[in-house]
Amino acid sequence: MADLNFVRYLNKKYSKESKLSALFSLKELTQIFQDNISELEKKGFDEIALSGLGENFVTYFEKGAAASVCLLFVDVCSFSTRFANYTGEEISSYFDTYYQKVVPIIYKHGGEIDKIIGDGLIVVFGQPFLDKRPVELLKCADACAKDIIKATAGGDFSSKVAFHFGRVNYFKNKSGFYNEYTMIGKPLTELFRLESITPNESISFLENSAVSSHIDRTHLGYTSYGTALRGYYTGDDGQRWYLQSQPLTDLKGVSEYTCLGTIRMRS
Repeated sequence: MADLNFVRYLNKKYSKESKLSALFSLKELTQIFQDNISELEKKGFDEIALSGLGENFVTYFEKGAAASVCLLFVDVCSFSTRFANYTGEEISSYFDTYYQKVVPIIYKHGGEIDKIIGDGLIVVFGQPFLDKRPVELLKCADACAKDIIKATAGGDFSSKVAFHFGRVNYFKNKSGFYNEYTMIGKPLTELFRLESITPNESISFLENSAVSSHIDRTHLGYTSYGTALRGYYTGDDGQRWYLQSQPLTDLKGVSEYTCLGTIRMRS
């Protein structure tokens, strides 16, 4: 995960202004250092690139400092069953269009795409890409998830989003010019488990977590009724969001959480 060349490619393709999109590519760096290629070979691309990106990238990628981040797993609803008869060319065309819809929303809210896994996107809000306090990261990720659900609801691109928060580390791959950093940490495992039980066209989160605390804190105006249906909340744009809670299926690696929370546009 966190292949910086891949992140840079997406930044440039979808016109995101960032330190990474402005960074020289490996090929360009090699050309720049052609008169002193020994320096590039000695230090490797990572060290040179990171120093150009700034102290945040050095701290979290090179020094391995823990980062508190919001994570979203954005996934197409039932892609493998809904589009089982698609050819390879049709699948490629589908995802080109899907990414054109979803990626700009992610970038609008300050997220960074860490990796594409099958028909899903792992999105990170936090260091070293976004320097904000946790309360602000939660707001950014929340708004992003809702905008994705709204933009894709009811059509071929309908999506679901798993929403989590926690501390991760970036582990550096040591193999020469392979410019990749692997995100590790329990929150990532929990995110994958959460995605597997997220209902279609919904945002899911674990109750009694940082995300559920954010939901309770920012959705104070929701009208509460029933038990399974916690209530509904009307956003600034007039969109109504329904909050539900239910016992959590026994998921390996997520034993400390007992309830699953979901947010959806329809009750």
